[in-house]
Amino acid sequence: MTINTKYGEIKLPCMEPIIVPIEKVQANNYNPNNVSDQNMELLLTSIRDNGFCFAVVTIYDDVLDKYVIIDGFHRYQIFKDFLEAKELPIIVLHHDMRQRMAATVQFNRARGVHQVELMGDLVQALVEQGASDEDIAKHLGMDPEEVFRLKQVTGIAALFKNQTYSRSWGMQEVPDGI
Repeated sequence: MTINTKYGEIKLPCMEPIIVPIEKVQANNYNPNNVSDQNMELLLTSIRDNGFCFAVVTIYDDVLDKYVIIDGFHRYQIFKDFLEAKELPIIVLHHDMRQRMAATVQFNRARGVHQVELMGDLVQALVEQGASDEDIAKHLGMDPEEVFRLKQVTGIAALFKNQTYSRSWGMQEVPDGI
């Protein structure tokens, strides 16, 4: 399936997912992407909360008789190791090795990074919607300290109302020589 754009026809492999036995899928041997344990937990939470929204992108290797992952290794890993799924939704591209490697990097880099100020605005909006710091931390894959820092970035005192604060440090005289 394709659509016409000002750049010509664009393929829509996203419209052609298939479901395959998970043991027929394997990682590639060149992906430079690494995901922290915290982000893996967030990915698991995302899949549980939202379902499996993005099929794993692969090529079929007829020598191996396997689907080799181009993009989605961590989704595959969650499905296989944590959810113990027997099947996996995939999309199959028809790329040579050069195209596969380029696609892996393109997919990884195109996701971008989160900007602190925009994340602060997002935390502010969630607080205004009534979300607790604990809920924000859990569903955005943050620790409570990060939520606190992002609330500080927005500079809005209202975000800190109903906050429990620890006692401040107190000064104490220390004898000379200690």
